[in-house]
Amino acid sequence: MSRKIILLFTLIATSIMPVVAGPTFYYKFVADATPTGQGKVYVSNEDATTDNMKYYDHYGTPVFTQSTQSEVEAVTVTAFLFAQPSDGYMFTHWSRVYEDGKEVEFSNAKNCTDLVTTTATTRQEATVTNYKAHFAKIGLVHPVSSDEELGTVYIDVPSNKVGDVVTLTTIPDMFNGVFKGWQRNNSTRLIPDNPLKLTVSDANKGIYTAVYESKNTPTKGQYVFLENLESKTYLGVCGSSENTLENEQRYFKNSLFLVSKNNAEVHSMPSLIIRLKGNPTGTAGLSHVEMTAQGMSTYKISNEYFRVEKYLDNDYFIFGIHNGFSGYIKDNGGDKYYMECVGNVHSPSLYNRGNDNPRYRWAFHIIDEENFDENYFGAKPSAKTTQDGKYYTTMYTSFPYQCRDGVKAYVIDQIMSNGKAHLVPLRENIVPPYTAVILECLTTEPITNRLMPLLEDVSPIGTTNLLKGELWLNDESGDEANYRTLFDPSTMRVLSNGKAVFASTNNLDPHQKKNRLTYIANNTCYLDVSGVANPKKEIEFTTEEALSKLLGDANGDGKVDVVDVMHCVSYVLHKELKVFIFNNADTDKNGLINVTDIMWIVNYILHRN
Repeated sequence: MSRKIILLFTLIATSIMPVVAGPTFYYKFVADATPTGQGKVYVSNEDATTDNMKYYDHYGTPVFTQSTQSEVEAVTVTAFLFAQPSDGYMFTHWSRVYEDGKEVEFSNAKNCTDLVTTTATTRQEATVTNYKAHFAKIGLVHPVSSDEELGTVYIDVPSNKVGDVVTLTTIPDMFNGVFKGWQRNNSTRLIPDNPLKLTVSDANKGIYTAVYESKNTPTKGQYVFLENLESKTYLGVCGSSENTLENEQRYFKNSLFLVSKNNAEVHSMPSLIIRLKGNPTGTAGLSHVEMTAQGMSTYKISNEYFRVEKYLDNDYFIFGIHNGFSGYIKDNGGDKYYMECVGNVHSPSLYNRGNDNPRYRWAFHIIDEENFDENYFGAKPSAKTTQDGKYYTTMYTSFPYQCRDGVKAYVIDQIMSNGKAHLVPLRENIVPPYTAVILECLTTEPITNRLMPLLEDVSPIGTTNLLKGELWLNDESGDEANYRTLFDPSTMRVLSNGKAVFASTNNLDPHQKKNRLTYIANNTCYLDVSGVANPKKEIEFTTEEALSKLLGDANGDGKVDVVDVMHCVSYVLHKELKVFIFNNADTDKNGLINVTDIMWIVNYILHRN
């Protein structure tokens, strides 16, 4: 495998192009508090905690200068907006004010950001952006946030009175906040409704606090699909490269790819599952961001971080700054090329002038319990790889996951004397990272064979596994043997797409259906039969135990003794075992091996059962 995986994100925060003397761009931010006296404002080009003395009814930044490259035509800067309501008043929303006086509401967060592009190269023609912070008198029902960094609140009738029907809404910070419920006054009871609609009365008036829980994104991270808002494509990792890209080269065909959201396999590709970590900014953005895909961290490669800035709801720019130069991820279209087992894809690019063109903008689709019906990852077996009404496929990922929707995960611990591959179920259907498995599914579609990526650590399996896995790789050198696994029919078997067997003939690319694959298909597995004498060309698989069906006989030697107790203890402690008969060891048939099973075997040996 290549020593470097060039992810596009890493180059955003590093030296993309040399910085040279160039034009100086000018801009100015102006903010007003309205109505006057109900609050104050502060606006800056820096994300910094502000001193109370800096808040005014009216505030404008000084004209700011920034050196950029000679060939750019504009520069994009971030406005940081801060609002501070007066006693007895509440902040309601920010709006942009245009030259014709038209106002457009764009945020209900007291502290928020806005991205502005300027082409002005003279101080006299500086691009001026005007904002208004709106306030209102607090009514009998008043919403507040327990933590502005985790979420914001909104009420449709701020200055409400008895008899008014009001709706309270909370918007958790997309990257860090989880809404738990509304807490009225000092009550410990949480009201889970969002939005919360009620008729104001003397009985229910008071302060309603939106209570949140932190996702702990800097430490735990979260899984996302990353979608371009123009092309409706998902960004994925397709490989590695030994070569350093030239400064003028902006396409990365051998590092990243964009695949259509409508691709039939899009929800079954582990290479599209990105684990995101970063420091939440409290404005639905992230700083010091790194992403992990295929087990490689962008920070490990580049020793740099990048930043995610909100443009609109679930609408973001992704960029980094180096010596005053910003580089943006962009889907520039470009030529399509064919990718094995995926079909037609194309590559993203970097560009040094971000603007509101949707090709520069990205949606983060978070993969978690709340959004799993829509943002799901799942298995897609072939309709022909079926046995006893079930469908089978193999899977290999760099992240752990739990099987849902009746999907069962197995490893193969041995080729039995009858020539069949013996399947061993994984505890709680949880698959550790870098674990090659065969999945048993009830259908052939990912949406009904869902696999939930897990953020917590998962212990390795406690048994031998003859299945070996292959990640998604590519290389611009063209020397596939350096980074892929060549299929060897003498020592390998692959799960057939034609029937439920591991075969000595490699599969066809489902998108071409012409030539058999030369290498092991990415994100799949092969059965290692190098240690098996005269393995069959087609190996069936089974969960039946050939050695013993004696309850408690964990090692399959036909008797129940202290060795079986030690085997169960080793299994619970995730120690590798050459033979472990799960069905025999699972004495209470609850699908788990635990202390209850161990005590059952002990009691059996002592004739207490």
